[in-house]
Amino acid sequence: MIQRIVLAVLAAGAVLLPAAAARAQHVVAIRGDSVVLSSGSDAGVRTGMTGKLCAQDTVGGQTLTKCSAGFVVTSVSEEKSIARITKGDASGAKGAAANFDEKLSPKPKEHKPPKQPKGDVAADFLRDADRTFREGDYRGALERYQNFLHAYPDHEKADFAADRIDECRAKLALAAAPPPAPAVVVPATTIAPAAAAVAVPPPPPPPAEIPAVIRQADALAATAEQLFQGGQLRESRATALEALRIDSTNSRARNTLRAVQVKSVQSRFNTPADVAVTDAGCYVADSGNNSIRMITADGSSTVAGASGQHGSESGSATRARFNAPEGVAVAPDGTLYVCDRYNSTIRKIAADHTVTTIAGRAGLSGRADGPAPSARFDTPRRVAVAPDGTIYVADTGNHAVRRIGPAGTVETVAASSGADRMDPIGLAVDGDGNVLFADAWTHVIRKIDRAGALSIVAGLPGVSGSVDGPVGSARFNAPEGVAIDAEGAIYVADTANHTIRKIVNGVVTTVAGRAGLADAVDGSGSVARLNRPSGIRCDSHGRLWIADSGNHAIRLMTDGFVETMAGLPGSVGSSDGTN
Repeated sequence: MIQRIVLAVLAAGAVLLPAAAARAQHVVAIRGDSVVLSSGSDAGVRTGMTGKLCAQDTVGGQTLTKCSAGFVVTSVSEEKSIARITKGDASGAKGAAANFDEKLSPKPKEHKPPKQPKGDVAADFLRDADRTFREGDYRGALERYQNFLHAYPDHEKADFAADRIDECRAKLALAAAPPPAPAVVVPATTIAPAAAAVAVPPPPPPPAEIPAVIRQADALAATAEQLFQGGQLRESRATALEALRIDSTNSRARNTLRAVQVKSVQSRFNTPADVAVTDAGCYVADSGNNSIRMITADGSSTVAGASGQHGSESGSATRARFNAPEGVAVAPDGTLYVCDRYNSTIRKIAADHTVTTIAGRAGLSGRADGPAPSARFDTPRRVAVAPDGTIYVADTGNHAVRRIGPAGTVETVAASSGADRMDPIGLAVDGDGNVLFADAWTHVIRKIDRAGALSIVAGLPGVSGSVDGPVGSARFNAPEGVAIDAEGAIYVADTANHTIRKIVNGVVTTVAGRAGLADAVDGSGSVARLNRPSGIRCDSHGRLWIADSGNHAIRLMTDGFVETMAGLPGSVGSSDGTN
């Protein structure tokens, strides 16, 4: 006997099935190309679920389940009462059970918070604040979290930032609190003779006030942002720099300054190696562009040579060609001298920008003293001019310092001897006629006095490092630049340490950057960041110009504050234009 069991048919709009059938829905109707199920999403049915239509038959006392082809849920009604599915096998569908296969059904997408877009300024603000907090700089962290809340009061992390502000203030107050006063001991009364003395703690200190300089810098940073948004880029840059001079850790001012640079700076350089300054502006040996450039208040321009074209031609500025010029110096009469490194020659640029070769011969490297045209050099890298017009050359490939006298004769004034190898690069002449040079190979600063005697000014030959202190204990790392200001202070571009050092009264200090950290950050002292600073020169105002070769930019240090004067740090190019 065969007995067919037909499952109860529910009316359209039926409610949930019992819990035991939470994934089995009854078919209530066949409409067109769809089959309608009962209860719909009220029972957990969702669009995209897969399953089969199944009916049960009883044969010989055994219950057999017969299932049709699979189906897919196509929609769920708004009132969550019914669901439509693809019909599958329509025969006998009405009254059958719809069984769902959870393993095959797609899982509902989990709601995930949107990721912060790359370069999200708010996220950068918060990460900077968190890093400062972890480093224990609670004053800096307090300022950053406040900046974040000021700029993004409705951000999803606003509550978190507010909590951190409270933590920073508490830690600053604790650090600034005076030593606790002695505890006041209250003797036990005669009523309770067994009680111990009770210590009354002093009241908690009031929250520490935010220093005035931080508030002032933050106000200027806010003004810089408003000026930038109003399109006043020059004013925005000046205001942001003013804020950074007060507080170099102000991230709002730093971000605004970078935004101004990206939007307004047109000039680009390629591994600038050296600088020379006059009252008219700053000359740059733009080595990677095979050209000599000039920076003025109006922008950057090309003086001689052509980007992307190397050669040794002389002539007018547009015709002349160089091959990786790495040294540039201005004579008292305004003549510009150039170390044309891979041509192994010394070139001259006259006032009308006409270029001539004054010593050596392009393509013929060697080491020969004598008349300038027959003299030979090997990849010279720096040049300096003494007040009397004598030209000194760091003839790096020959491990020597050479000079070209007023009569045009080349002679060697200092050279490597035995195990004492030298790789002179940076050159400077002091007021007494002594020649100082940065010896990159042995990590020291050397001096040649007027009598030709060679000595060490600072550092220990063959030992690299980044140690400040007395000149004998100080350490450098492949220095490539040296400069002297009007008061006799010596500056060193400590290239591999990414820092600027200063030598005064026999003591070496680091005045800009931090050893081992290469970057492009405008700021004071150890907050500033440079990337392989190379040639340096002091101007008549006591400022230090820096060829920041790894950043492809020209920087300027004034009273310990470093700012970018030309080029966009990190961007290589050869274009002239605004700075």
